[in-house]
Amino acid sequence: MRMIWWLATVVVISLISIVLSERRSLDPVHNLSLTITAPLSSGLRDASRPVDDLFKGVTDRGDIVRENRELREQIELLQQELAQRQDAEQRVRELEEALGSKQARPEDQLLAANVIAEDASGLKRMIAVDRGSNDGLDEGMVVLSRSGSLVGTVARAYEDFAWIRLITDPDSAVNAQASAPPPQAQATPAAGVLIPSTPAPSPAGASPAPPTPTPRSSPTSTGDSSASTRGVAEGDLKKGLILDLVPSDVLLVEGSLISTSGLGGNYPRALLIGSVQSVEPRPQSPFTIATIQPAANLSALDTVLILISFRPARLSTE
Repeated sequence: MRMIWWLATVVVISLISIVLSERRSLDPVHNLSLTITAPLSSGLRDASRPVDDLFKGVTDRGDIVRENRELREQIELLQQELAQRQDAEQRVRELEEALGSKQARPEDQLLAANVIAEDASGLKRMIAVDRGSNDGLDEGMVVLSRSGSLVGTVARAYEDFAWIRLITDPDSAVNAQASAPPPQAQATPAAGVLIPSTPAPSPAGASPAPPTPTPRSSPTSTGDSSASTRGVAEGDLKKGLILDLVPSDVLLVEGSLISTSGLGGNYPRALLIGSVQSVEPRPQSPFTIATIQPAANLSALDTVLILISFRPARLSTE
């Protein structure tokens, strides 16, 4: 019974509210309620705004991550294009240098090859190139840098690639010659050359002092400015490249150019090898050793030239 009365009361109140609302009799009440609740509603809205922004950030995180990924992919593509363009420009420069070497040696037939690997054992000084026997390579052929200086020889030739033994490899030995120093160059203790001194004038009435003996020069002595000093350029794991078997009575100065002598027939004559970096004194040895700075940067080779028109003597005798 109470439930019926409660329902009836609610219905009557609702009907009265509807009728009063239609007649706008409750407008003052609505206005009062909005006036009271508006500040509270605004404060609640401001307080809840950080929470709302947090939820929006969480919902937008997926879009941000996707946009960042797309931007990174675009940057990667642009960087790849830039790297390819720079590599192409570098290849053009290398080919221009190789063309210059070809023009400097018009009688020779040179084959350009790219360096694709190097020996990582630490016991050898060898590089691999992308040319092989199918391109006409044979073991023992001479290899030059883009500028035309000596790099090494073909050690092993396969069908599509080959291993190059650098001149700094311990198994490399090249008959070489050093350019003669200027006539005014003075001997140093390291060179082992004796320079005759001019005797001082004797006082009046005194017997003249005996002349200082002049040492006998060897056939390879640099007393003649047109002569050259011969030796063997050998690879060394510690020093890189040395010039050995130079007679100790020969004047050998720093900066002298070292080139191939052509002896033995395995290398053409006058290929630049490098320059004398330092001379090691060996008083008790008949030979002097010098350290050579290779003309080519052997640690940064990208392109080399194989001299396929020159057939070494070691191949001619096979």
